[in-house]
Amino acid sequence: MTQKKTTHAQSTRFQLIILCTLLLGISNAYGDYHSVDQSIVRYFESYCYRCHDAKSQKGDRRLDQIPDVIESDNEASLLLEEALDAINRGDMPPTEPGQEKPPANETRDVISALTSILLKMQTSKTSQTTVMRRLNRFEYVNTMRDLLGLREAFFANTSDFPADATQHGFDNNGQALTLSDYQLHRYLEVARSALDAASYFGVDQPEPQMWQYSANDFNGVSSYQRAPVTWRLIVDKTYLEIGHGQPSERHPNYVKEFANKGGVPYDGWYSIDVEAAAANRLDHGYDHEEFERFRKQPLKLALWIAPNANLLGKNAADQRELLKVWDLPDGIPKVFHERVWLESGSIPFLSWTNGISSKGNIRSVAEKHHSEVVRPTDTQLDAASLGDPEAIALVESLAKNANNPLLSDVYHGPRVRVWGMNISGPHFEQWPPKSHQRLFGPVTDASSIDIADTITAFAQRAFRQPVSTQDIEHYLSFIRERIQNGESHADAIKLAMSGILTSPRFLYLDEGDDEKDSHLTEHELASRLSYFLWSSMPDKELIDAAEAGQLSESKGLLEQVDRMLDDPKSLAFVEHFTDTWLRINTLGSMPPDSKMFESYYRDRLESLFKSETRIFFANLLKENGSITDLLDSDYTFLNDALAIHYGIDGVQGEQFRKVSLHPSHRRGGLLGHGSILTLTANGVETSPVTRGVWVLENLLGTIPPPPPPDVPTIEPDTRGTTSIREQLIKHRTVSACADCHQKIDPAGFALEFFDPVGGFRTVYPSQGNKKQPVDGFGVLPSGASFKDERGLKSILIDQKDRFSQALTAKLMVYATGREMTFKDQPHIKQIALDSSKNGDGLRDLIIAIANSSTFRSR
Repeated sequence: MTQKKTTHAQSTRFQLIILCTLLLGISNAYGDYHSVDQSIVRYFESYCYRCHDAKSQKGDRRLDQIPDVIESDNEASLLLEEALDAINRGDMPPTEPGQEKPPANETRDVISALTSILLKMQTSKTSQTTVMRRLNRFEYVNTMRDLLGLREAFFANTSDFPADATQHGFDNNGQALTLSDYQLHRYLEVARSALDAASYFGVDQPEPQMWQYSANDFNGVSSYQRAPVTWRLIVDKTYLEIGHGQPSERHPNYVKEFANKGGVPYDGWYSIDVEAAAANRLDHGYDHEEFERFRKQPLKLALWIAPNANLLGKNAADQRELLKVWDLPDGIPKVFHERVWLESGSIPFLSWTNGISSKGNIRSVAEKHHSEVVRPTDTQLDAASLGDPEAIALVESLAKNANNPLLSDVYHGPRVRVWGMNISGPHFEQWPPKSHQRLFGPVTDASSIDIADTITAFAQRAFRQPVSTQDIEHYLSFIRERIQNGESHADAIKLAMSGILTSPRFLYLDEGDDEKDSHLTEHELASRLSYFLWSSMPDKELIDAAEAGQLSESKGLLEQVDRMLDDPKSLAFVEHFTDTWLRINTLGSMPPDSKMFESYYRDRLESLFKSETRIFFANLLKENGSITDLLDSDYTFLNDALAIHYGIDGVQGEQFRKVSLHPSHRRGGLLGHGSILTLTANGVETSPVTRGVWVLENLLGTIPPPPPPDVPTIEPDTRGTTSIREQLIKHRTVSACADCHQKIDPAGFALEFFDPVGGFRTVYPSQGNKKQPVDGFGVLPSGASFKDERGLKSILIDQKDRFSQALTAKLMVYATGREMTFKDQPHIKQIALDSSKNGDGLRDLIIAIANSSTFRSR
């Protein structure tokens, strides 16, 4: 008996090992071997050894050690793949004076031979089962939002989730996305809190209320003797004057009574109306530099929400939510309206978001233009009373102003005026709210719910697949057992739903087993499509199309793709794809120096940079614009602050709009966007290496090797005595660095005309009088040269087929959640080629990807 148990245990353990091996896609222990055609070796010997042999080893690559027989997936096979890519791009063999150029027919033959052996290796690899890909945080939040009918803002509590692992910037790679015990615990906590927020069992609909407040109800004062830290003046009990403001306002302007009452009493939709205007934007008559920017910009009023009264303190700015920014009319008040969802306890407040700092600016205006109102400060009075001679003299000289008007009586600089604020709500379009009805229908008595029907419907939506009675029976048994043990119907049902929301069938995208069939089923294809274009679950129409078998036909699938791209939820694709492809999500990780680049914070440039790039990409998608516009364009999308930063006239107002560009603006395409130029800098200075790597990786699809570990990094010369070009020339004397920098640096030099926050410059900053001029000259390995980024863009457009293939590959990686293999390359190239023949439309390219065999397959 003992021997039988041991044998059985060994057999079970062996089966588990085999199962794990299959799940992980591990190659068998014996490997797959393939002979290397001698034509490949002869070609390398004739044209490649001079750079990649034992002596040179450029790019840390040796081609003189390729064995006669290669095993799949070893270093030699990867080296052959890199060599083929380089030959196809025209980067290898390089064009150099005095070097023999291979005949075109030899190059064609070696490309064919390399392709053949690599395809054989790819085909003979052990078949890999589809990796069950976990939802990343972005997809999880969107899915929970759509499944439960809650606002996305509710899921801010997922910010403490472990960061999703990335592969080449993308955070939806199935092999990289792991799941920890801590994260599973957090999934359960979020599920329970979300279900509580979504359900309204036994809750009566609250009656809407109206709160009307005048300027006199705000937290202002009636007069100022001197310039304060805040300027919040109630004038004649008629309007509130806000004389200062910053993008992230530390000193809120709020209604005292409303804050003391604890804010809004219930969760729900509220209407907020604010009557306001700008005063003295242009006709103040002061000679003051800080006021000059208001000649091009209107004064702007921001509506904020503090989640509770404790967050109205001056040191709690990071936890507040900016809801809206309005351009104010000059002089004549206007009522601004906003409909917002507010959690119980929330308090709205206002700020002058593009205002001036009060203490320094208003004080300097007073001292220069209204010296008759200046009075000694308490500090100066105290010093004088203690016998300080200078303080005594100052107090005596200012004594003549004691009976003069106060500063608040004479100051007439630019400021915001608010006449009042009304708040009404909560308002509901239906009761119970849509979140409850999405889960339970109109029933608010949990004991009356048909539990089987409710759980079945919820599980089908959560699992994104049809479910059987057997699939949900353990959930039903759990609910019945909890109720029998005294649990309320509502709590028992929500606990079972929490289990569904922490099930692998919800948290993972299971795309079946390619051992049985390589093609996705209709429902699997619906999920892949929805997470590609919406980063969320399929909606009812997409599920119905899958049920009807329409997605397996090109016509049915293309109808759904068109519909989904027109849906506002496709903005999730715009946001997340640009974030991960272009690395926009890294913007702000190295904050610009606040003293060197004050406007970056004063004008909220970080958020404006992101908006420009996303709106630009969204417009291309909507209009089916050419992807070459990403390389260069005669337009972009700006608001006034961003236009001022770029030096472009004629744009006024907070709203983004399409703006035509002149060549002299030098802002066409992604390489003119402040987002790209800022994220490729370190917050203090620029680096041609960093920007050059970004161009290679994201526009040309070439990932340069990492620098050798024993080579020191380049330290910027902050004194400005040595140019970055001179430093890099010295760096290139290290043989291990020269070849890679020859490919990387040129594109980076072209972008040196833009500073660390994307501002245009022609000289480098320095501490002395000597200014180093910017030199954007560069020569690509192909021999093509340019003087600045305009010449580089021209070359990139001439090589647009290479960009098209790179973008197609990036989109395919994002769409499928896996790395592309050599076997995928012919499909990618064909999609890019067809796109080029049809006008290079971005929308057409995405449709072609969704309709491709690669996308439809596991």
